[in-house]
Amino acid sequence: MRWVCALVLLAPQAAPQDEYKDRLTKISRNSAAKHYQIGDYLTTAQMHQWAREQYYKTIEFEPDHEGARKRLGYKKGDSGWESDASIQQQFANKKKDAEAEKARKSFQERMDSAGRDLSRQWVDLAAWCKAQKLQAEAEGAYKKALEYDPAHAGARKELGFEKDAKGGAWLSKSERELRKEMRDGIGKAPQGAAASSESAVEKALSVKTKKREGGHFMVESPHLTDPQLTGLLQHAEHAYAMFHKIFGATDLFGDRKMVQLVLNTKAQHEAYVDAFHKGDAAHKELSKKSQGSSGFPLCEQVQENRPLPSVEDMVVHTTAQILSNMYSGGGNHWLHEGTSYHFTRLMKGTAMTYCVDLAGTGPKSDGKNYQDPEHWPVVCKVWVRDGKDPEINAILKCDNLAELSGAETVKAWSIVDFLITDHKEKLVGLCAKLKAETPVEEAFRSVFNWSLGDLDTRWKAYVKVSY
Repeated sequence: MRWVCALVLLAPQAAPQDEYKDRLTKISRNSAAKHYQIGDYLTTAQMHQWAREQYYKTIEFEPDHEGARKRLGYKKGDSGWESDASIQQQFANKKKDAEAEKARKSFQERMDSAGRDLSRQWVDLAAWCKAQKLQAEAEGAYKKALEYDPAHAGARKELGFEKDAKGGAWLSKSERELRKEMRDGIGKAPQGAAASSESAVEKALSVKTKKREGGHFMVESPHLTDPQLTGLLQHAEHAYAMFHKIFGATDLFGDRKMVQLVLNTKAQHEAYVDAFHKGDAAHKELSKKSQGSSGFPLCEQVQENRPLPSVEDMVVHTTAQILSNMYSGGGNHWLHEGTSYHFTRLMKGTAMTYCVDLAGTGPKSDGKNYQDPEHWPVVCKVWVRDGKDPEINAILKCDNLAELSGAETVKAWSIVDFLITDHKEKLVGLCAKLKAETPVEEAFRSVFNWSLGDLDTRWKAYVKVSY
């Protein structure tokens, strides 16, 4: 018997990481092509600001994309792409009113269609990575899929999200646990102990108060009972603890304590303003007409005929507001107000403290009352459906709290809700940039690689899925 020996040469298989790079390059080019096509449509439609955002997304996926680079005013030099100052660029949207709305709807339809297609491609890449045991790469691809289609249930489940039975939002396991802790943890917060030393308020107002002191707060009032003071202290301490847990902050108060002062009558409030207000006469008179004075280390409010839940709401609101200011710097009113309402809504289901015109009675108002936070998700969903939501730049670039309308404040709350729920780690990085006085648009570009237009688009997608 004769044996025939045959030598079979097999082509070497690519290592999983090498094949992953090839697959990633392909889908990145597909993503770049989609964004460039939409940008080209917008340029033709003379919506140049929106087009520019799409060209930036194009070069995010394909840095050497010649068409997008040229549209953005770059030229190829010896050291790579350089900004070409000689090119006259149009960055403003040209169409207005009905024509702009028509272009917006067409733009959104194209984005939705492209998003569904690209989301499927990123999910396919994620599934391949998972099969190859490339877990980090799979997670990254699933997250990218959700950027394009937040409603993709498969990607959500792969990342450990579940639908919140009450609110309808997709929540991660950690976010579900965090929200439950915010809601259920008030009664478990430190109760503190009675304090007896005379306070600055007692000296200035010639009034005797009861005081209860915890690790970070003292609650003081001439009329509340000790059990009521204990409850308010627990609200403050729990809000403090949850803020630090969400943002990973460490002891923002340091060795100082914040005083939550609750007075009984308008006369006591006015006497307090006379004794402690350091502003000019006009602001002093305005403070006398308000329900309290927010500040650190002392926040003051007058209860008068208001129910106790309203006082609890203000304690949580002012605590979150002060911490937000400390954590991310002054200004950025959208962030501070949005965070305050995020806390009161999740902890109490309320929004009874108004730093802005939620009632809809001011000259800048649209005449609608936004005082009930239970309705806010539906309000946002209707806005997005009809293209009637407040303009993103007016909200994020507002440098005077009094100029925020009720509608703008509700959208600010929803933006904070979106960022905390879906992008908590990057929100922490954004706060660090804002603390360093980085302009808000530059901060978003640096941390998220988003323009404010990108933020608006992603917020709208979140609203459609979550509310």
